[in-house]
Amino acid sequence: MPMEEKVNRKIYLFIVSFILIVIAVIVSAKSMAAALILAVTGVLIIGFSMFERSKVTAERMVLLSIITAVSSAGRMLFAAVPSINPSSFIVIMSAMVFGPSFGFMTGALTALVSNMILGHGPWTLWQMLLWGLMGFLAGMFSKSFEKHIWIRLAYGFIWGFIFGWGMNLFYVVSGYITETGFKAFLIASAASFVFDLMHAIGNLLLILLLGNRFIKIFNRTALKYGLKDPQGGS
Repeated sequence: MPMEEKVNRKIYLFIVSFILIVIAVIVSAKSMAAALILAVTGVLIIGFSMFERSKVTAERMVLLSIITAVSSAGRMLFAAVPSINPSSFIVIMSAMVFGPSFGFMTGALTALVSNMILGHGPWTLWQMLLWGLMGFLAGMFSKSFEKHIWIRLAYGFIWGFIFGWGMNLFYVVSGYITETGFKAFLIASAASFVFDLMHAIGNLLLILLLGNRFIKIFNRTALKYGLKDPQGGS
């Protein structure tokens, strides 16, 4: 199968998955939380299967474990500081070098592993999805990120808000907020604006100050062990 066709299949697969999530939430008025959990679980299974079908070697698995551990430790270390989260930065950098499927796994496993300490709940699946998509898309557009640092910075900044909005959506449709509907989502987003802004600025500063250094380190590792993802981005 040509490389371009494989990349396009990944894009279409995730677009369809997101559409299914929206449909599940809309039509399941009686049990939105259950519908959301099922839909997100389906997307995560698809993401994991993509990684499984990629070039999985012992070296790649060890590297994934190490980067996930570092990302999870960074999240736990800064847990007392609202929305200052180096995990997003590490997920984006790893995806740029090692590809979209690796980025998805790093993001999803970061939420899963770190929540073993910070606390699991229905929100874990949604965090896995959001961080996974953050990494997946960063891997898809890695070549553009490498050529233009401002695109890299904008991506990290924007995802600080997307992550916050995604969690707000989860809390609204899952019944954690007494109000429902789009108005409740706007209220929740307004309340979380400062925290989302801090997440966005944190991503931007880390990418600006440490991004090139991490890319060089990851590239040396990829070159040494042959870990570049053959299904990289555009």
